[in-house]
Amino acid sequence: MPPLAFTPRLAHRWLLSNMNGRGYLLALFVLLSASVSAEIVIEDDIGRELVLSKPAQRVISLAPHLTEVVYAVGGGDQMVATVAWSDFPEEAKALPIIGSNNKINYEALLSYNPDLVLVWHSGNGDGIVRRLVSLGLNVYVNEPRKLNNIPTTLHKIGQLIGREVEAKTVAQRFLASLESLQQQYRNLRTVDVYYQIWQSPLITFGGGHLVSDVLTLCGAENVFADAGPLVPRVGLESVLAVDPEVIIVGQYTQVEAAFDSWRQWPQLRAVAQGHLYSVDPYLLHRHTPRIIQGALQLCDAIDKAR
Repeated sequence: MPPLAFTPRLAHRWLLSNMNGRGYLLALFVLLSASVSAEIVIEDDIGRELVLSKPAQRVISLAPHLTEVVYAVGGGDQMVATVAWSDFPEEAKALPIIGSNNKINYEALLSYNPDLVLVWHSGNGDGIVRRLVSLGLNVYVNEPRKLNNIPTTLHKIGQLIGREVEAKTVAQRFLASLESLQQQYRNLRTVDVYYQIWQSPLITFGGGHLVSDVLTLCGAENVFADAGPLVPRVGLESVLAVDPEVIIVGQYTQVEAAFDSWRQWPQLRAVAQGHLYSVDPYLLHRHTPRIIQGALQLCDAIDKAR
């Protein structure tokens, strides 16, 4: 048998010393085919092809949700660094921090010698992607916009780090929970919802954002689904004009202040009927399997308006 880890040159030497003629050619074809098939070839979410000769063992993620996904599929020991706010699971808090979503310390990043860098396209931006690629790094760009994209993310990252089996299990569990929620809320009355992520200025999610897909799952309609940007700013007059039946506050801080601000406008249906609710943004704003827990909170709040 040839050595388990071999280069084409070593394989060639072994074949020359052990075979002749057509047997040699056949065996060479098999060995080279096996070598090619051992490569990991993945198309990322912006259409780039990434090829790894073997599963990555030194991973850096540039978004909290990507850190969480790596841990979710069992690859926590392969993480070598991350960015600020990568705080789940608890073990992730011990990882070295090399920057934030839009400001990366490239010198520090390179010092960890990563064989894979995971990037969030809308969170990190094209500039960071281009810089990482120019440094000769293996870059996987993630941009999930729908709940059904999350299992795909799990599978692809699982492949890239050699955790396919674990990824399949987590993805199947996620899809089962998603199907259960879809069945529960599929035929209920649609509720108009304004989802707020900041009060001053007023900031919400557009229809292309993952949270808007969760609203649809819950049988709700995002009142700013037609807004162009992924995360648009809106005016007070715009919210008053659409007059949502429910206001959901998904802010990380100052939630009560946001409620108090809206209570100044009793003509809004949401205020008049007492349909002001909050959800945990750490669950709902991260593109991970835990978004199901956030969806449960969101759907429950919206259901109260029915």
